[in-house]
Amino acid sequence: MVAASAKGVRFYSEWQDSGGRVRPHYAGLAEAAGGLGSGGLAGRWDSARRRVDLEAVTFYLDPGSYRVMPTDFLPRVIPLEHWETIAAGVSQRIRAINRFLADLYNGGQDVVPDEVIYTSQYFYPEVQGFRPPKDVFVHIYGVDLVHLGDGRYVALEDNLRIPSGISYQLKAVGLAAEILPEFTDGYEILSYDIRDSYLNMFRSLSGNPEPVCVLLTDGKYGAAFFEHRYLSDLLGIPLVEGPDLYVGQDGRVYVRTLDRDIPVDVIYRRVEDLDLFVPGLRGAYLEGKVALVNGIGTGAADDKLVFLWVPQMIERYLGEAPVLEQAVSYNLADLDSRRYVLENLDGLVIKTRQGYGGLGVFVMPDLGAAYKARVANNILQNPLMFIAQETLDFSQHMVFNEQSGSLEPRHIDLRVFAAQSGDGSVSVFPGGLTRVALPGSRITNNSSGGLCKPTWVVR
Repeated sequence: MVAASAKGVRFYSEWQDSGGRVRPHYAGLAEAAGGLGSGGLAGRWDSARRRVDLEAVTFYLDPGSYRVMPTDFLPRVIPLEHWETIAAGVSQRIRAINRFLADLYNGGQDVVPDEVIYTSQYFYPEVQGFRPPKDVFVHIYGVDLVHLGDGRYVALEDNLRIPSGISYQLKAVGLAAEILPEFTDGYEILSYDIRDSYLNMFRSLSGNPEPVCVLLTDGKYGAAFFEHRYLSDLLGIPLVEGPDLYVGQDGRVYVRTLDRDIPVDVIYRRVEDLDLFVPGLRGAYLEGKVALVNGIGTGAADDKLVFLWVPQMIERYLGEAPVLEQAVSYNLADLDSRRYVLENLDGLVIKTRQGYGGLGVFVMPDLGAAYKARVANNILQNPLMFIAQETLDFSQHMVFNEQSGSLEPRHIDLRVFAAQSGDGSVSVFPGGLTRVALPGSRITNNSSGGLCKPTWVVR
């Protein structure tokens, strides 16, 4: 079966072809799911959900509540030939963006118009003239992709300040393997180890062969505290809050311990406002006293308007054609683009430049007339706050509905993560975090109610 929207748009199904036949790389999964039957699948889903509850796999929602990570355990399968293209494109993007940031803060940037840079919320003038350790601003990177069918993956946006979600990627894959071992039969799944990649990257940023590294969290009420705790345990580095750190008289950053205060070499930061958590930390970084992952100033390329110029960054800094397409996007400060967008609003997605977590994303074909009018008025009032993108009819995947006992199609995207070391080498971690939209929606963010899926790359 091929899913269709209420308006008759037919979406590409990753699970089956247009004739309703299961695609070859899903044949083993379909057979295993059929063997368990709806009752067996419901029982396994219930077991997995209890594990998620017990292990507190959560993220925090305002005001004052946690949401257990909802997961559909029917894996998404990415063929190796698809993955090779994705990995090449992701590596290309992180390297080009890093080169752009180094130029931006050292006077050589000539790709993105100045008015775009200077209106970006996360451009920091105080970083001008600064070169981070090994000239690497972007150490951990995430990019959101959608699949339009037949291996055509398109980038929607880059995540550079504090990319989140890799712990959910790892947890979903691990739980699926434990709870549903039948699913893996007959599949050669590409394995990977983020621990070695992260720790090697930390070492590459410090002159100390055994650097002292910590993970700085905003605390248990932060949206991604589960991820902070999970990564701290996985990497074997202390999880610290602001009061655990201080800047000493020598300008170095110290972590308080029961025995003594220890100088810190690398801080894997999961907070934006550094001095709010550790007074003087920004100055210590800019004076070269500590390495930060990611560096201050990366948010200038996290801006959804700066995204428009990533293909030019790739051509300018790498001398290559972009491997991955990206969604056609419009700068609303440009009069002709703004006129086009307002005349064609019904077919576009409108995003706030600094939005995240699905906030400030308006899929116009899915909205009513009154809401569209409000969005149009907001664009006219403040065009520099928004960008527009062409709406993409991206792929769907099957989700097990426990109430009906059947499989039903939902839209999915893919956040792929990569790490860049001080020597310029890039590790792109196979699979990624597949996020699943609610029924009738194309917004996949977990904070907006979506699910996640285990994701495999198979040979």
